[in-house]
Amino acid sequence: MNTQESFDLNKRRCEIAMQQALQSWQVKPQTYGMECPKCNSTMIGKNGHPGGVQRYFCKSCHRNFKQRPLLECDCLIPGNQLKCQSCPQFKEFLEIVKQKVDDLRKLS
Repeated sequence: MNTQESFDLNKRRCEIAMQQALQSWQVKPQTYGMECPKCNSTMIGKNGHPGGVQRYFCKSCHRNFKQRPLLECDCLIPGNQLKCQSCPQFKEFLEIVKQKVDDLRKLS
């Protein structure tokens, strides 16, 4: 098998895996961003706003951090929008696709 045939085969595997993953994908509209960037805990409290920027304090790991931008995920097809690259749901979807590609690779 030459390089072009190998590339085409892998491309087909990815396309099939993507379609399989989309069939089982369920949209879960959520808002992300109001959790601790270190431990992902939602047990946070306000901790002043020096310089006009709200600061927060994590009650779990005791870390101080600035307000993070809220990200709302409402994608019907993961990866269609630029904001998807930082969405936890998209990362979860990519793992599903990778697993399905590996399963298809085992078949051949």
